[in-house]
Amino acid sequence: MRRLIFTLLFLAPSSAFALPQYALRSGRTCGNCHVSPTYQDTDGWNNPELSKRKCNMSCMACHTNPTGGGLRNASGRYYGESTLSTMNMQERSYSDYDRELIDAGVRDALLRYLWTPADDGSADRFPGFPIPSNYAQVLAGVGQNRVGGRTSFGKPFGGPSEYAFWDGRYGDLNADPMFALGGDLRAAYWSGSESFFPMQLDLHASFHPIEHLTFAGTLAGRGRVSGPIATVTQDRLPFFARNAYAMAHELPFMAYAKAGIFMPGFGTYIADHTSFTREYFEMDVSQSEDTVVGVELGVAPNYPYASVSAFSGVEDGGFGLAANVGWRDLAWSVGAHAMMKRRDGVDSRGDLDAIGVAWGLNPFTLSNSIPVTYLGEFSLGRRPAPVTAEATTFYAMMHEVWVTLFNGVSLRLKYDLGNRDLGGSAGLQQRFIVGTDLSPVAGLTLQPQVRLLVDRPDGVRPDFFMQAHIWF
Repeated sequence: MRRLIFTLLFLAPSSAFALPQYALRSGRTCGNCHVSPTYQDTDGWNNPELSKRKCNMSCMACHTNPTGGGLRNASGRYYGESTLSTMNMQERSYSDYDRELIDAGVRDALLRYLWTPADDGSADRFPGFPIPSNYAQVLAGVGQNRVGGRTSFGKPFGGPSEYAFWDGRYGDLNADPMFALGGDLRAAYWSGSESFFPMQLDLHASFHPIEHLTFAGTLAGRGRVSGPIATVTQDRLPFFARNAYAMAHELPFMAYAKAGIFMPGFGTYIADHTSFTREYFEMDVSQSEDTVVGVELGVAPNYPYASVSAFSGVEDGGFGLAANVGWRDLAWSVGAHAMMKRRDGVDSRGDLDAIGVAWGLNPFTLSNSIPVTYLGEFSLGRRPAPVTAEATTFYAMMHEVWVTLFNGVSLRLKYDLGNRDLGGSAGLQQRFIVGTDLSPVAGLTLQPQVRLLVDRPDGVRPDFFMQAHIWF
């Protein structure tokens, strides 16, 4: 019984809801995102020309949706299982060997006890599958027929392309599945309401019938802080489609084009939708009002990235444009973003114009003795005031620092600043957050936080916020 319980806990999850901090932090080593083929090729692997490289520091490196969030691709699943947790389910990158919370011998013994023996009958947890170093080896069958992951099935018709994720490069995972499923489930406790409530309930799916074409979607639960009963008894349906699109992808220079329902690319896609940089600018992933229907084009050849979208509001109507452009390097990033929405009607939220800049530093890439990752953003917007309908200027700023103490254990420090009315005297808000990011196993993250909200009308309000996040 004990073995069954541990096996279910350790093996059921297979992907994660990534954060921009994870993306920036991954620049330390290629081994975070895929197996380095040193077993067969001591030179690493043949680095392809720029137009054929899959590697970048953008959201598309780990997610099916190029602008981030939701279902993970093979690289994202591998990163979640190899690097982000205390108990790794894929081979740990060599750069993290000296940061184990649990003794390596104890950890490996436990994994061998829990894990199904390798195909050759041995008990080796990481049996060294054949790893393709170039496309010619892929065509020759090196590394093929990996079926791990438990939520990925089949293969697209026509075989793998030169731009696809290749079996064998991601441990035992099915790197390029025809069908993929996933989920993000978050339960939270907030001392402000003294209640437990469902913060996130997302179910993801993708269908990849042939290379370069994918249909993907996310069915999302509406966010509420009044408890589970309020979620299912509200006037509207408790679920909505946050994503539902068709996408041409894995094109030269990691270019893509998608059409359907999605969240526009604007600013830093962080998981905390209550952050002022998300809330003020209609980027709340828990609300259907902030989704749009339209088209988006993007590209991310290694370090530069760019995306543009044209859309209409799913519920507000009107039309809009959004753009993200910048450079994400191994140890730093800088970018700019802009959005415009035009809406008519008494019940609409009115026009919105917004611009901003985002940046990041990752000295962790330069030295293991500096395990620090920092992200920041400043965005400025203009929209009609709720009562007077007069044009109002507002802004929001975010600073977040992560200190990686051990594999699967990080300290989080965050500062949010926002002002809903730059010309008024009562719109300024500040939030100070101290918390931890604890991931004992791949598929489970605990995030306790102590927060202090400084609100000019209401004074100082401390609270405690706790999230439990399960993903598969």
